[in-house]
Order: sequence, then C-alpha cells, then structure tokens
Amino acid sequence: MVPIYKTPPSLRKRYLKTTLFIGLIVVFIIAISYLNILSTKQAVTNAYQGVLEEQSKIDETRNNLLSINKDINLFLLDPINEDLLHKIDTNTNSSINLLKILLKSEHEFHIPLTQKVLPLLEKFKSLNIEVKRLVEYRKDINKQYPAMDISANEMEIQQDKINSGFEILKREIESESLTPTSEQLYPELIKTHLNWIKAISQTRIYMTNRLASFSIEILKDQGKSLNDFHDIFMQSLKKLKKLYQNEDSFEAEEILNSIEKLSQKWLDNFLIMREISEHGEWRSDTMIMKNRIFPVMKTITLDLNLLETTLRTEKQNIDHQLQKSDTFFYYLIFGLITLLFLFIGFILISLDWMVFSPIRQISQALKSKAIDISSPEIGAAKTLEIANLLDAYQQMDQEVTERQKALEHQAMHDHLTGLPNRFALSQRLEYQLLSGDRENGQFILCFMDLDYFKEINDTLGHSAGDQLLIKVSNRIQSLIRKSDTLARLGGDEFALLLPKTDPDNAKQLVRKIIESLEQPFIVDNESINVGLSIGMAVYPKDSQNAENLLQYADMAMYAAKRQRASFSFYDSNENIYSKERMLLTQDLVNAIEAEQLEAYYQPKIELKNQKIVACEALLRWNHPTLGFISPEKVIDAAERIGVIHKLTLQILNKAISECAQWHKQGYKISVAVNLSVTDLANEELSFEIKNLLDQNKLEYRYLILEITESVMMENLNLSLIQLNQLNQLGIKISIDDFGTGFSSLAYLKRLPVNELKIDKSFIQEINQDQNDLAIVHSTIDLGHNLGLTVTAEGVENEQTIEILNELNCDLVQGYFISRPVDSDSFRIFLRESVK
Repeated sequence: MVPIYKTPPSLRKRYLKTTLFIGLIVVFIIAISYLNILSTKQAVTNAYQGVLEEQSKIDETRNNLLSINKDINLFLLDPINEDLLHKIDTNTNSSINLLKILLKSEHEFHIPLTQKVLPLLEKFKSLNIEVKRLVEYRKDINKQYPAMDISANEMEIQQDKINSGFEILKREIESESLTPTSEQLYPELIKTHLNWIKAISQTRIYMTNRLASFSIEILKDQGKSLNDFHDIFMQSLKKLKKLYQNEDSFEAEEILNSIEKLSQKWLDNFLIMREISEHGEWRSDTMIMKNRIFPVMKTITLDLNLLETTLRTEKQNIDHQLQKSDTFFYYLIFGLITLLFLFIGFILISLDWMVFSPIRQISQALKSKAIDISSPEIGAAKTLEIANLLDAYQQMDQEVTERQKALEHQAMHDHLTGLPNRFALSQRLEYQLLSGDRENGQFILCFMDLDYFKEINDTLGHSAGDQLLIKVSNRIQSLIRKSDTLARLGGDEFALLLPKTDPDNAKQLVRKIIESLEQPFIVDNESINVGLSIGMAVYPKDSQNAENLLQYADMAMYAAKRQRASFSFYDSNENIYSKERMLLTQDLVNAIEAEQLEAYYQPKIELKNQKIVACEALLRWNHPTLGFISPEKVIDAAERIGVIHKLTLQILNKAISECAQWHKQGYKISVAVNLSVTDLANEELSFEIKNLLDQNKLEYRYLILEITESVMMENLNLSLIQLNQLNQLGIKISIDDFGTGFSSLAYLKRLPVNELKIDKSFIQEINQDQNDLAIVHSTIDLGHNLGLTVTAEGVENEQTIEILNELNCDLVQGYFISRPVDSDSFRIFLRESVK
C-alpha cells in the first residue's frame, strides 16, 4: 500500500461550490420561463372557463333528460305518484331555462350556438306535451287497456245475463214448477251451465296471463282453447234446446235463444279483445312511449351531441393558442435536462477518478483478504474522505484477522470439550464421502449417547455433568487414531468418524471404548459409572449421503438402547422412517377416514354339537396399489401415528353392525374383536362400546373382546378397571394367545375373564409334539376349573380336532374350518352350515 504524504482537498467542498453556481443559473432561467408561461396561461383561462360553463349547461340538460326518462318509467309503474309528475315538469322547465342561458353565452373564441339551441327548445316543449298525453292515458285504465274496456263493459254484462238465464231454468226444475219428462234434461242443463262457466274461466285465465306478460304464443294457444270451450258449450246448448222441445216450460225456449245470441256476441267481443291483446295494442301508454316520446328524446340527445361537438371545436382553438406556449416550455425543459446530464457526467467522471477507483482498489483488497491471497496495491488518496477510509481499512484489516481466527475455532469446535462440533463433523464427513467415492473406500460413522446422563445431571448438578462430559471425551480421544474424528453433537451425544475402517475393526474399537467407560469417573470426589450406547452406519453399504448416514447411525443407537445392547449396526428392516412406510402410513390415515378398511370373519365351532356359535372379526386392508397389507403392519403403523383407537372403534362398529344383521336373519352367534393396549388406556372405552351396541341394537352378551396377556399385564390396574366396567355390562372378555405371555396365574382369578384362547403355536403341532399336547391339556383343565370357556385357534387338520375333542376343548377356530372371509361370504357360510 502507498502511504499518504499530504492531506488532499475535501471532495465535499468542491461539489458544494459547483452545485451552488449551477443552481443559480438554473433558478434564473426557470424564473424567466415561469413569467412567460404564466402570462400565456392567464390569457386562455377565461376562454376555458367559458367553455366549461357551456359544457356544464349541456351536461345538466342531458342529466335532466335522463331524469325525465327515468321518472316517466317510474310513473308507468306508479301512476298515482304526483311527485314524479312534478319532477318531470321541473326537469323539463329546467332544461328549457338552461338552453336559454346557452343562447346568451359570450366569451373569447366563442362560436354562436343559436341555430343549434332553438330547435332543442322546441323539442323540449314537444316532449312536455307528449308527457301530458301519456299521463292522461295512464291514469284512465280504459284508455290504457282498450281490451279491458270491452271485457268490463260488454262481456261481463253478457256473462251475467247468460248466468241468470241458466239460474231461472234450474230454479224452474228445482222448485218443481216444471217436471221434466226426460231424465236427461236436468243433468244436461247443469252440464251446459258448467261448460259456460269453463269458457268464462278460460277467458279470465287468458286475461290474467296477458296482464302477467306471458308470450304471444301462449296467449294464442289459450285463445284457441277458449274457442274450443265455446264450441263445446254451443253443442251442449243445442242438445239442451232439443230436450226442451218436449217439455212444457214457460220460458225455456226464449231463454235458450237469448243465451245462444248472447254467447255468440260474447265470443265476437272476445275475438275483438284478442285481436287487441295479440297485435301490440294491448297498452296505449306503451304505444305513446314507443311512437312519440322515445323519438323526441332520441332527437334531443342527437342535438345535444352536436352542441358538444361545437364546444370541442372551441376547445381546440384554445388548445392551439396554448400549444405555442407549451412548445417554448418544452425547449426550455430540454435545455435544462441537457444541462443536468452534463452536470451528472462531470460528477460521475470526477467521482470515478477521486472516489470509485480508490473504493474498487479497497474492495479488491477486501476480497483478496476473504480468500486469503495477497492484496493488490492501493494508490494514493485524492480526497480527504478516501484518505480517512484507507486509515479505517488498515485498522479494520488488523482487527478482523485476529477475530476471524477466534471465530473459526468457535464455529468448528464445542466450547465445553474442545472437540469438533456438528458443523466440523459435517465437513469432514463430506470430505470422507468424496475421498471414499474417489478411492472406492469404506468408513464407519458412529453415533454415541451416554446412558442415564440426565439422572447424573439432576442428581449432581450441571457443573458435575459438564466435568463428566469432558472426562468422557478425553478418555475416548485417548483410544482413537489421529485420523479419526470425535465430535460432540450436543448434550450427551457424540459422533465418531472412522476413515478406512471395516465393521470388524469398528467392533473392536467400540468394545474398547465401552470397556474403558466401564471404569468409574471421579467428579467432585464422587465415583460415577456411566454407560454408552453406540449405533453404527457403514459407507457405502448403508448410504452414500452424509445426512442419511448420520440419521441411520442415530437409529442404530436407539435400536441398541431398545435391545439393551451396547452397540448396534444399522438395519434397514428396522427403519420406521423409510419413504415406503411413510407413504403407507399416510395412505392408512386416508383409508381410516374413508372407512376403506374391512372386517373379515373366521367362525368358531363348538365341538360338542358342531355348530357355529361365534366368529372373530379380523382386520383386512386391500391397498389400491400394494394389494392386501398384513394386519401386523397396519396395527404397527396405526400405533405409531396414534390412530389405533380410532381404527379399533371402526372395526368394532363394522363387526357389531354385521352381527346385528345376522341376528335379524336368525343366526344368534357372538362376534369377537381384538383390543390394543391403547384401547385399554382410554377411559372412555366402555362408554364408546356401549354406545355402538345401543346404536346397532345388539345385546351386550353377544360381544366378545379379545385381549392378549402382554396387553393386559402392561398396566394391570387400569386393565382391571376397564375390564370390570365392560364385564358389568355383560360383555364377554377373552384372553387371546394364552400361554405366550409371562403373566402370573395368580392374576387370572382376579380378571373378569370368560374365555381362554390357546395360542396356535401350541395347537399346530399337537399331534406330533408331546410337550404341546401336555400344555394344551393342562390349559384346558385350568380353564374349566376356573369356569372359563376354552378355545383352540390355529386348527388346520381333522386329526387336531379329534385330539381337542378328546381333551374336552370347547371351541375351535382355524383354516381347517374356514379362512377369514368377507361379510357376504360369511353369510353364505352361515346359511350352508344350517343346512
């Protein structure tokens, strides 16, 4: 770096003087230009004001016209609203006054408007006359609806006369003034009168539909239908007249002739009314709107548009005068922008020479420092500000170098033990992966966790725990090679990377480490024993990915803890986090939500009478792509994700519902369902099962709940509470897989059990293995002595059934009788067993 020998001038003062000089020039030019533009603007302002006032009068007139149109339409809907008529008059007069003001308008650049405004005045007056005509017709319903006038003033009178005639004829017979010689006379009279009433009703329907604005096609169909009714009436009338010829009636002939003439006139009036209704003359107010008012409004709108065109011409003349002033203003702006760009160019060139170039040199020096190469030479500073920056850079460079070394060590090492941390391990692991890939080599990654370290921390304190971690790390460090990497990952977790090591050598080393840690540690005068669990993953056998190797080693460590082993290698079969299992787990959740899991049923046969007395409901899942999934996998996945109880309730519901259906069909058998340890831990279990039984109306005694010994003994006190509640309801309890657990027989008499199910491992070879035979015999005797039913599962041949029969076993279950089948197949099995 070149030292600075003298203080250079300040860049700030240079730019301040230059900016002040140029600013004064710009202000002078802008002031002169502003005065020129101001005088030009004032000259046209008055002209614009005049045009705006004219435009506002036209806009008000147009708005008045729109209001008139709107109020006319509202008046048609509400003809008794006097306010609407008043508003129409007000808007019409307002428009006429506005047009008169336009006639008097005068201003600079004004174009005379007389020839365009006078016709508009006349048209508004004509519009006012037509509106009054519309009001007159709309308020008189007979003028508004010509057809209604015919209906009310002519047809109604004719209808009343005809009805009166029929009433006279009926009273003549009903009062026995006339005793008909023909039995058909009175019924025919009633029928003819009804036909007339139907014709009248059809007329009213026609008028109602016309008022409701139905389509003309519908009205034509209804009009034709009325003609048909009238023809039927006339035929009936003729028949009635013929019957009356043989009767001694005083008024019949005259009344019937009058009815015939009146009905014909009535039909003629209907045809006239129909002509009016179906050919556009139904409403006179509509005709006035269409033929008189709308044309006037249209011409007014066109004339207003012509007025606006004239105003636009006025505005163009004003704009032309203003354009000259604007052109001068544009030239001024262009000159100022040019001056601004020249000033900016000067600033940029000077900045590059005095500021940017030195800063680039300093930046390059910083980058060189970042990648640890020699820094380029920095030239002498040309300004005071850059000189101060160079001094600060030199001081910062020295301090950063010192801090970087300290931070690098902190970032890569554990602050307590001084061992490499997780980040450093990751870097070295990545290096080993590259090296192993290049050299086709092998290495081992160990994941280590101290056993019961939390208890030591809680008992002796965190300070003692920290000392123990340091001593453990030192002892392990003394046993490994220099090429090996021992890292602390956090808490009591360590990792050990063993390059170029095979599994056999790794086993020898971890055994030495475990043996070494078996020797007690002295911390604060206390002797502490600590255990170590180690999981190992092998490259490239287990994975070729750093993250997976660390995960697999961690899983192997937890496997070692579960197996009570000191160390364990990763086994892919125990990977509960594999992608396939994850997808299967998600599919299981979806299948439970959609109730896609099924219950299959395997019958239990009573040996004594060879009848089906019960069956066991077994879980089955037919995966859409993987086919049938084993129940063990389904249950394992359901327990891991916490949906096992929901699954149990779903299978219970299916089994109880199906059993209820069997009972309705006459098959009074029980159904058995398995429970898990999670189910027994649920305090609502007995309430939920009771609800399912009540909903399906199944007697409690027909449900059997099967629980394995291991499940029952996991929490015996809670199991006793739950089982007693279920037993009090009358639900039967069965111990499944009896003989495979390690429970004491002393507990058997305390449990509310109804059945023992001997595990199939003792049944399948009972005809070959004397030990199995003895165990089964003893179990059957034990069960009978305790008053329990004994069931043997796993029966696969007839010889086994014969032996079990001799041993007085109560029930048998197995493939020899039937494999588990779906509900439909089991119903068929039940029907065939009865035959």
